[in-house]
Amino acid sequence: MKQRTSIFFMIMVCSVIIFAGCTSKTKTNSADNSEPEPITLKVHFADEENFNNAFIKPAEEKFPHITFEHVEGDLQELIAGKKAPDILWFWDQGWLEYASELEMTYDMRDLIEQSGFDISRFNPNHLAEWQELSGDELWVLPMSTDRFALMYNKDIFDQFGVEYPKDGMNWDEVIALAEKVTGERNGNEYQGLYMPKSGAPIAWTAGNLVDPETDEPLWPNNETVRKYFEMYKEAYSIPGNPFIPEHWEEGGWPELFAQGKLAMAPHWFMHPGEEANVNWDIATYPEPENGVPAGGWAMGVSSTSEYKEEIMKAFDFWYSDEQLMNNTFIGGPLSVPYAHLYDDGSAVEKALELDPDLWENRNMEALFSLPVAEPLEKKSEYQDDDKVYDALYQYIEDDQMDLNTLMREKYEEELVRNEEEKAQK
Repeated sequence: MKQRTSIFFMIMVCSVIIFAGCTSKTKTNSADNSEPEPITLKVHFADEENFNNAFIKPAEEKFPHITFEHVEGDLQELIAGKKAPDILWFWDQGWLEYASELEMTYDMRDLIEQSGFDISRFNPNHLAEWQELSGDELWVLPMSTDRFALMYNKDIFDQFGVEYPKDGMNWDEVIALAEKVTGERNGNEYQGLYMPKSGAPIAWTAGNLVDPETDEPLWPNNETVRKYFEMYKEAYSIPGNPFIPEHWEEGGWPELFAQGKLAMAPHWFMHPGEEANVNWDIATYPEPENGVPAGGWAMGVSSTSEYKEEIMKAFDFWYSDEQLMNNTFIGGPLSVPYAHLYDDGSAVEKALELDPDLWENRNMEALFSLPVAEPLEKKSEYQDDDKVYDALYQYIEDDQMDLNTLMREKYEEELVRNEEEKAQK
């Protein structure tokens, strides 16, 4: 199975676990108009306070006959222990792939049609991201969306007397700007630019990295991939802006940014926190014409659940505009996956209401003004983005590395890897 982790997932997994399920059926006596009988829905998620406040408590108030039980741990072990969840939570598509291998996923299209759930609120490309594994089926509903932006420290730009980044900049312009805000001022050394690993644009702009029909490795000969390799090398060749491997690790560049030593960081958005005391703002992610992926988290109905219709009632409640706008667990109103809430200004207004100190006078529109990138129609099961990033790491760390030589080596390595993985099936 492909590696299913990401920097963001590794950060989050420390504080949360998973959720699921159910064991008894709801019955409503229509003849005497009695209340529905109590049921329990097992939720594959930890008994975590923030999650409970955002999801469980409001739903139990809305549906008094439903009790939500947290079930934690590995899905396979839960199934073996007869604690299979009813409701599945997914941090990323790796978790979805695992659930599908265990035959826990369920095509929700009929449920959605029968319940009247308004699927049109989601961006089609966002749904398509999650459907890469399921084809025409719909296994999950996106609960949130990632927001990509170019974060920057205004004070550093002021010290160097350089204009702030603007919306619509491309990578070449960002790198040229980084040269102007790298160096020493008033006894302090500043780095101009962190180049992203997790969330790198290679993943959604280079097309298929492995041929989905033949499984041949394509990325070593892909011109877009080569362009990004050269671009990363250029950025980290700026004097005073060296490549530091630790910046690609958990807590690396965010810590540097929070310390006020980093001028720019293109990444999915993570504000530095009020305690960091950084005078920050954002511009659109570079190369806006390509758009950005939506990503985020999602929920789905377990194939083994006996209460699929009841789950859809809970989903209809959780996915309502009002509930999502007040759901701080998913990251606040600016993480809501519905475009209409940004188009009518509701999301911005709600964010300012909930956290004015964080959002007042920020360029909030930069977070949601870019289109959602179109995902691949078909992907080889042997495509592994981390192999590209490992090669990128190797290239930018070694000043003497020749790109053509590296790509020839990686092509041969990928051929061997694919054949070895095929032989293990």
